[in-house]
Amino acid sequence: MSAPYARIVRRETHSPRTVATIVLAGLIILACGYAGVELVLRMLGQPPLLVTPEAALDWVATLPDLQPQAAITAGGVALALIGLLLMLHAILPGRTARHQMLDENRAVLVDNGVLASSLARRVETVARIPHGQAVVSVSHRQATVDVTPTSGIPVDESAIRAAVDDEIAAYNLKPGLRATVRINPTGAVGS
Repeated sequence: MSAPYARIVRRETHSPRTVATIVLAGLIILACGYAGVELVLRMLGQPPLLVTPEAALDWVATLPDLQPQAAITAGGVALALIGLLLMLHAILPGRTARHQMLDENRAVLVDNGVLASSLARRVETVARIPHGQAVVSVSHRQATVDVTPTSGIPVDESAIRAAVDDEIAAYNLKPGLRATVRINPTGAVGS
């Protein structure tokens, strides 16, 4: 695949971090703006909006000695976890609900919902069950097929598994999907 197609596929299969970045930047701007207002009010000799900068710094300095220590430790751990989650959110790639169909000359993307619908239709055809009795969910690397047979009419689980595997192989997806097929032991009432 050519470089422009690779960039397009990467952009369309990975979620941007724009919303999280804007929210975090907005919070930082608000905090800096508040600190600036408090400092200006202090320099003008006016009363603070909430707390003077000196009182805030004194409170931060006495924080390690405050009681109960368990609450202070829990607060520190919570802040560390929030920081770790923000770092992981920034570093790890976000995924959209799409897969790439490998093709040498084109960039082909398919939504997970379309894959699920196509797999469900194939399962319903192979199992000879009415529409809606095969429920498929597709995630990044897993396709889960739940089949509810019609009461009194058995379904061939091995034929369903083979059909699902053949259908997934025909799509030539990246990243590949593993399929799990579950047959509901209780059947649905036929129409």
